[in-house]
Amino acid sequence: MTRLPEPGIVAPRFLPAGLPKSARGDEFKPHLMELTGTVTDNYSTGSDPVLCVSDADGRNWTVELASRVRNAEVGLSRAVAMPGDPIRVIGHRTRRFGEQRIKAVHLTIAGRGFALVEGALG
Repeated sequence: MTRLPEPGIVAPRFLPAGLPKSARGDEFKPHLMELTGTVTDNYSTGSDPVLCVSDADGRNWTVELASRVRNAEVGLSRAVAMPGDPIRVIGHRTRRFGEQRIKAVHLTIAGRGFALVEGALG
């Protein structure tokens, strides 16, 4: 019979050392959400590709993209998402309270779709 820790005692959670945070599932919520807004800035060529988006309520969001290699595979370049372009993001929102950050699985920018995570939408 498996013995559980006593109430009030926190048992350590062991994870493989090489597993990235995003793959562990503890940083982002498991369900998908939709965000619509306007691109305000584009940092898609950096080491951690992101877009800055402003929604209809005036909140500023950081949209984390896929790797630069995957973005290039699906045709997502710096010229595709220019400031002022309308955008629809489907992805996983961060669990951190008050942080406006989302990990994108699918983008629609000015009517053109980009599947950053293949098969994420079914």
